[in-house]
Amino acid sequence: MKTFRALVMATLAAGVLFVDPVAARAGGPHVLPLDPATYDGLTATGPAYGAMGDPGNPASAGCGAAAPDPVPDGAPIVVKIGSAAPFTVGNVSAATWKNPPVTDPSWRLNFQGLMWMKPLARRAAQDDQQQSLAALVAQAVQFHQADPDPGTNASGWDEGTALRRLETENCLYNLTHAAELITGMSADAAVLLGKRYYGPPYAPVHNHGLMANLQLVRAGDLLGRSDWKATAVKRLTSEAPFAFSKAGLSFEQASGYQGVNAGLWGQAADVLAASPGATAAAATLRKAVNAAWTAFAWETEPDGRIVQIGDSEESTGRAAPRNTARTLRDDQTGTVIGRWSWTDPKTSYYTLRYGPVRRAHGHEDRAGGVTWSTLGSRVLVGPGKYTYDKNSPWYVYMISPASHNVAIPNGGAVKSGRTAKVKSAKVQTAAHSWTIVDDIYNTPHTRIVNVNRDARRLQVSDLFPKSTLWRQHWHLAPGWRLTSGKVGGTKMTFTNPAGRKLTVTTTGRIGGLVKGQTRPIQGWHFATFGSRTQAIDLVIRSYGRKATVTTFTVK
Repeated sequence: MKTFRALVMATLAAGVLFVDPVAARAGGPHVLPLDPATYDGLTATGPAYGAMGDPGNPASAGCGAAAPDPVPDGAPIVVKIGSAAPFTVGNVSAATWKNPPVTDPSWRLNFQGLMWMKPLARRAAQDDQQQSLAALVAQAVQFHQADPDPGTNASGWDEGTALRRLETENCLYNLTHAAELITGMSADAAVLLGKRYYGPPYAPVHNHGLMANLQLVRAGDLLGRSDWKATAVKRLTSEAPFAFSKAGLSFEQASGYQGVNAGLWGQAADVLAASPGATAAAATLRKAVNAAWTAFAWETEPDGRIVQIGDSEESTGRAAPRNTARTLRDDQTGTVIGRWSWTDPKTSYYTLRYGPVRRAHGHEDRAGGVTWSTLGSRVLVGPGKYTYDKNSPWYVYMISPASHNVAIPNGGAVKSGRTAKVKSAKVQTAAHSWTIVDDIYNTPHTRIVNVNRDARRLQVSDLFPKSTLWRQHWHLAPGWRLTSGKVGGTKMTFTNPAGRKLTVTTTGRIGGLVKGQTRPIQGWHFATFGSRTQAIDLVIRSYGRKATVTTFTVK
């Protein structure tokens, strides 16, 4: 039987065809979803960045889950990612690598990051299909031959793609020890060790830099590159104190990324604990990670799923049944969270956003943006996470103030560098009241939010004293259906499938109700990445120069 190296060399010699992708043959292609790490899904942080484990065991090679279908030796490996046309391993042209046929950045990240190889490689190794595994290794080598580093972010050579590609190459090397992979691994590592690195001194502390360092540690261990590992460990040690606020909240302004960062920094603590001279830093980091998981529990709604703040999916959260506190306030990140029980699924729960400028995975909800749930039903929600394509109108809608529960003065636009702060607060047994002031739209604004536990009521007052007209935007959770009231009035009622009744009254006037509109995009909710559901966007305009007070009550 040929050695694995001979198999790889033979595959390289026979496979450098560089023609356009061909159609799948009998049996169909391997239909693979986007790797969760493509969009930083919570499930991405375990298998991809955990401890290296046994290099001879496919289950612990850092490859993630195996593909559901076999990858038999001798058969063409045809792959289909999403709705794009399938391609065949070994038959991808240089032009396709440099300029993929799909413009969506998440698809390109998955494709050029070779992320689709991991499940196939694990399945091939699991079934001892050495020829197929060699073909995947050869394709990874061919990528670097066809699309070498241009020294810029072009052609899949940005830091985010390079770190995912190194992750895949770590998986392949862990399974095969193929020396042919080392040149490409070194090229990807060079991106993460240079000025394209997403972290200090080039950028604030961010999960991409953290992921890069964890992959550099893994690659350094695999290849005996102690210099790579030393640089990564030094970065982890210096950056860890800046990952979370004193209250344990991530500075990335998204509840979904709270869990991602807590999980990844927990793994960083394991790396530091195993690194000479870094045990004290590891112990300090573990305390910060524990606080981060507690904060993640705060961001878990009574229904057990997380509140959708910023780029976040409605994913499973974390319970904290022994926590007796009822409010969390963090001025560093601009977050207030309130709840009256940690065990009652029908308790009232709310969040309030203010504070620093938008960054990382945050949305434009800082002018006192609220979410609210009660009696087991979500009422006011954030829009969620749909796409990372900044040229998409769906992305513009997703992050814009109009898809959040905020007030906007007529003609107002968010001004760079403006912030919001808590002016006063009153936390009582049955009611919490918060006053937020800001000039985010270059004009003074005061918002008063009052949440009443017993009345199951949320009341919000907005005043722009220097404006003649402003509008409150409300984003209802999917499932609420209008049952009475009309545009131009002051009252509407809604019901949901759980049988709850929502009454909305206002001192302003109901200016519009939109659901599932595409031109322009309004009235949508994104519970999971890439999925969209129609939901009600309600607009209330001010009436006169007095504050507009809108009240939500659920029975």
